[in-house]
Amino acid sequence: MGGLPANQTVNGFAIDPENPKFMHVAMKAGLFRSADGGETWKPLGKALKNLAAVVSNPQKPAEIYAATAEGKLYFSKDGGQSWKVQGK
Repeated sequence: MGGLPANQTVNGFAIDPENPKFMHVAMKAGLFRSADGGETWKPLGKALKNLAAVVSNPQKPAEIYAATAEGKLYFSKDGGQSWKVQGK
């Protein structure tokens, strides 16, 4: 799987309900996105590190939520282009 860090655990996995070729994985190294069914991966959100989970809103797939192992929750309303901390 080109682009994912080697020898790291995937802590969370989400698939876009409208287009299953779009996937997100949460890892200690950060959040990664695939637009081709997992063939290649690109990092998303440079500030996102030590992630424990990722989920996309099934009603609005462009809304993505990512949680850190420390309990901080980030969200994006634009498919991961920009991120905010939940509650701020």
